[in-house]
Amino acid sequence: MTGRIPELRFSEDPAHLVIASPMPWGRRLLFALIGIFPLIAPWELLVSVRWSDHLNPFFLLSVAISAGAITLSVLLFFAALAGLSSRMVLDAARSTFTYSAIAPIVPRQVRMYPLAALERIDVRTHEWSDGAPTYSLRIVTGDGVVHETASSWSRDEIEGYRDSVNAFLARYGSVRPQS
Repeated sequence: MTGRIPELRFSEDPAHLVIASPMPWGRRLLFALIGIFPLIAPWELLVSVRWSDHLNPFFLLSVAISAGAITLSVLLFFAALAGLSSRMVLDAARSTFTYSAIAPIVPRQVRMYPLAALERIDVRTHEWSDGAPTYSLRIVTGDGVVHETASSWSRDEIEGYRDSVNAFLARYGSVRPQS
C-alpha cells in the first residue's frame, strides 16, 4: 500500500486551504460495471431455467442466492450513484469555512461557517476487521456538525493535514481547535 489514496487532494496558498475528496467518474463506472455481474445469478438460476415446481428446495435455494446477488448489485449501483465528492475550503479573506458535497443523485450541499465556529480538528481512525486501519480528517463545528475527508492509509499524512489546518486557523481565524 502506498499510504496515499489519490482522491484526497490538499492545496494551500496564503489565503486558502483546500481539502478535496472527489469520487472519480472512473470509480463510479467501475462500481456500476461490477454491479452488473451479480445479476447473472438470478438470470441463470431463475429466468433461463424453466422451473416446473416452485416448492422444490433447489428453487428456494436459487431464490435465496438470487436475492443476495440482486442485493449486492443494488449496493454497488448505489455506491456508483450516491458516492459523495466533498470539498473543504478555509478562506482567510472571508474568514469562512465552507463544506460542499455532491453526487449524481444527491444535489449539491453547501454549508458555510465563520472560522471562529470551528470547535475541533482531529484525526478519526477507522478500524477494519480484515485489514489495517484508515484515517480521515474531521472538522467539528460549534453546532455539532462533523465534516470528514476521504480516508488514507497513512496516519502521518492526515496528521500533517490536521497540523496545516491548525496552523492556518492560528494565522487567520481561530485558535480554538485542538488536535
